[in-house]
Amino acid sequence: MDTDIQTKARKVRAVALDSDGVIFSSKILISEDGKRFQERSRVDALGIGLLRDVGIRIAVITGGSSVFLNLLTKQFNEMPSVRNGTWAPIAVLGGKHVHAKDKVSLGEEWLSGVGLTWEECAYMGDDLSDHAIMQKVGLAAAPSQAEDVIKKIAHFIAPRRGGDGAVRDLVNIILDAQGVDVTERTLK
Repeated sequence: MDTDIQTKARKVRAVALDSDGVIFSSKILISEDGKRFQERSRVDALGIGLLRDVGIRIAVITGGSSVFLNLLTKQFNEMPSVRNGTWAPIAVLGGKHVHAKDKVSLGEEWLSGVGLTWEECAYMGDDLSDHAIMQKVGLAAAPSQAEDVIKKIAHFIAPRRGGDGAVRDLVNIILDAQGVDVTERTLK
């Protein structure tokens, strides 16, 4: 691993993620009867659990609103480890019509509320609405299919696509840099 990325990853105490194109793939599938579907990766979900298990705070900062994101975070936040106070809940910030500058102010408010700084935060984004916040964080990451303008400012580009393991790639470099042996973790 690149020593600059490793140094940045070692400082991470919070991870913020965009939703579409990062947690979920950029694809929206629509059935003949008009039902919409989005795809996500199970390895990403396990990765998020690994971060939470070592005390890293998680937020989703999005410019859209999605039934799928609401269902996913509800599932994450109803786990026994959250209910018993072992893990902090995942924060969902934003919604429809949130612009790039709004993501920065939402991130700043969240970090301040949990007592952390931009330098201690990693963010993964894939498109223009993520550009401003990626310039603020200590570790900026992008999935492999991100727009070139985002890849140019990313410290780390995941080998996998958003919704297909990119979040887990970010998790792996953070945990590796922090010396966490994931084989010894038992998630609840």
